[in-house]
Parts: sequence; C-alpha cells; structure tokens
Amino acid sequence: MRKTSFLSFGVLTILAGSCFAENTNPAKVFEEVIATYKSLQTYKAEGTITADINDGNGTMCLETSFSILLKKPNLYLIRWTQKNMPMPGMAQWGTVWNEGNQPYLYIGIMNGYAKMGSDGMALASATGFGGGGATFTIPSIFLNPFRGQPSPFCDLKEPNLERTEKIGGEKCYVISGSSPASKKETFWISKSRHLILKYSRSLESSGQPDATPEPNDAQIEEVIKGMGLEVTEESKKRMMEMTKDSNDTELHGFSTEIHREISSPELRAEDFHFAVPQGTVFKKSLFDGFLKPKQ
Repeated sequence: MRKTSFLSFGVLTILAGSCFAENTNPAKVFEEVIATYKSLQTYKAEGTITADINDGNGTMCLETSFSILLKKPNLYLIRWTQKNMPMPGMAQWGTVWNEGNQPYLYIGIMNGYAKMGSDGMALASATGFGGGGATFTIPSIFLNPFRGQPSPFCDLKEPNLERTEKIGGEKCYVISGSSPASKKETFWISKSRHLILKYSRSLESSGQPDATPEPNDAQIEEVIKGMGLEVTEESKKRMMEMTKDSNDTELHGFSTEIHREISSPELRAEDFHFAVPQGTVFKKSLFDGFLKPKQ
C-alpha cells in the first residue's frame, strides 16, 4: 500500500508538471510583468541583497538593506546600507534621489553629494556605490527615463519555467535562463500580482559572444560628462582602460535580492526629498581622482 501510494504520487507529480509546462509560457509571464509595472504609477518596497563575490583573490560576503520609492515619470528616492559581513564595522551607505527636476547622489563614506548628469547616470553610479539591484532591477522597468530600452528579460536565452515556489507565503513562478552578462539569472514572479519578489544572478559570465561589447567614443564621453568630469584624451583613455580591466576580471558567486512590503501608495513630490546629513559637502563630482593614470 505504501509503495503504491508513492508510485501514484510520482505519476501525479509528473502529470502536474507536464500540464504546468504546457500551459505557462515564460515569455507570456514576462509580458504580464512589464504590463503590471507599466500600469502602476507608484512603487514602494523594502528589501535585502546578499552577495558572495570571488574575484580570484578572495571572497567577499556583502549584505545590503534598502528602501525604494518610485513615481512616474521620474521621481525616486532609494536608500541603502551595505555591510561587509566578515567585517561588519566596514559599511557604506548612500541615497540616490530626484524630486522631479534634478538627480542627486549622496555617498556617506565620502561625506559628499553631487548633482548627476542624468537619471541613468545617477542610478548606474548608485549601483556601483553599493546600491546594487535596488537601484536598477525595478527602476529600469518602472521609470520613464528607461522607456524604450530593452527590458531585463529580453537578454535571457531560452528562459525556462523551473517550478513554482512560495516567497513570503505568495506563490511565484520561478523562471531562469542565461544572458550575455550572467551564466544564470532567476526571477521569482508573483502568480497573482505579476511582480518580481526575488531575483538572483550568477556573477560569472555566460561566455556568450559580445557579452560585454566595447563602448564607442561617444558613449565614453557621455559617461565622463555624466560623472561631472572633464572630457580629455587622457580621461577617455583611462576610462577605456578601466572598462577593459573590468571586463577582463573573472568573477564568481551569486547576488540575490528580495523585495518585501510592496505597495503602490499615493505619493507627492515632497515624499522624494532627501535631507543630506549636517556637515555633508556638496561636490562638483563624486568621482574626483577616479580617472587618474595608473601609478
């Protein structure tokens, strides 16, 4: 009787999985996700990002807590605190925000803040300064400045619906695939709300051709200007060198972000105001010395 029960359970599981795969298309799920974020006017969430990073010289374990406020077309307030877990006393924190007319970036460890050249530059810089996925994953889908750009799903090669799984008691589709930049990316998408509740990515490149295309001269100049720095032949050369060094660095590990307490409340422009801490210095650029020649 026990053997028959286990056999029956196995058959039912296979049949259920077969029907599930036949009736749920990952591309259709992604379309519903994009349509959902497009329909929302505001987005509020809190969450965490955990990352284990190995660059060949050792492993870092980073833990980031964040809060997000977004409102179309271009209002945002994203705060984060990142800790290096082996050395929890070493933390960095920051805020990127736009009340509707000018993007700013504040970096606590620098005791400074600066105007940014564009929303894209502000959010990309915040990502590199510890904001991670908090300043990119949802903002890149939600905010109007990114309208017309490819969705984060379009680069997935042959996405596969692996299973369903509960996140915070909510049933989710678990869809994964490789992309030019990552060996494996996985999205946990709410079945009922079509929202991203969890996202994980391998830091290892997939090895696909053109995974990191070389930027052209105009793109290099735009990035340097966006950083608030002077465009010179030397600064362009240094930026190209740094881009190449970054592309040549082989990383291993995973980064996983979880979004909680997601809502779409009424928000006003003043909700996106960030009062920099007393004593914080306004700077022309937060990247002074960033493009200095190698010693």
